[in-house]
Amino acid sequence: MNLQRSFFIVLSILLLSYCRDSSPNLSNSLLKKYNFDPDNITVIKLPQSLREISGLAFLKGNEVLTHNDEEGIIFIVDISLSKVVSDFVLDDDVEKDFEGIAVVKDSIYLVNSNGTIYKFRLQQENESADFVKFKTFLDSENNIEGFCYDASTNSLLLACKNDPGKGFKKLRAVYEFNLNKMILVKKPRFLISLDELRDKFNINGFEPSGIEKNPISGNFFMVSAHPEAILELSPEGKILAAYRLDEKEHKQTEGITFLQDGTMLISDEGQKKSARISIIRLKKNR
Repeated sequence: MNLQRSFFIVLSILLLSYCRDSSPNLSNSLLKKYNFDPDNITVIKLPQSLREISGLAFLKGNEVLTHNDEEGIIFIVDISLSKVVSDFVLDDDVEKDFEGIAVVKDSIYLVNSNGTIYKFRLQQENESADFVKFKTFLDSENNIEGFCYDASTNSLLLACKNDPGKGFKKLRAVYEFNLNKMILVKKPRFLISLDELRDKFNINGFEPSGIEKNPISGNFFMVSAHPEAILELSPEGKILAAYRLDEKEHKQTEGITFLQDGTMLISDEGQKKSARISIIRLKKNR
């Protein structure tokens, strides 16, 4: 009898251990493993044409795509060369106020602040690109600023800077554009609690301005310009970590993306100075 009881006690301990190991683990956060020390950050200063830089998207190798707010001009920036190496423009019949860019295989997508999505192809320098436009149920009140591709669901994610939608007070919403059906799903993919950000991370009034999936962890990183902050979400939308960015280094954060090795890139508008891309690397002994 004692032997049988001992067996069940050992079995119970093993089951409890398994459940703990199988549950979501906040230690999976990668944000804390990035080196935000200004002395270890490389800064690329951008030309006047990108003073109002907005979104970022990884293209290939050391190249990323970016754009400004008011014109449909796409720029290719080579991070290793620290400069713009090419650009092309969308045809004239486009709305202004572009806020995000994403690369999906051989297609490129831009999003407007009112939720309109443009699809086109990469062009040679100084050429113009034809596009297909998709209207969504979002509008300027939602104020879309964050935009990225999620390969695991073959969808584009649209983060609302302001109005999250009816019934979502004190939350920030991220919607999902299904690329198989080419429609925006009505139910938000993520809902982020402003109360949780305030109470657990001492961040007040987070306003998403960029979102991207980390290629190493599979988690989503989201930046805000007001206040200057970055947070990390699990694939299910749980807040894993948050960090206040240095206000001296990040005057108005607008976009985020990653190179394939996990190197983080953050774009900031220039305001009265040159716009910039900050290169933030993982700590060597992570």
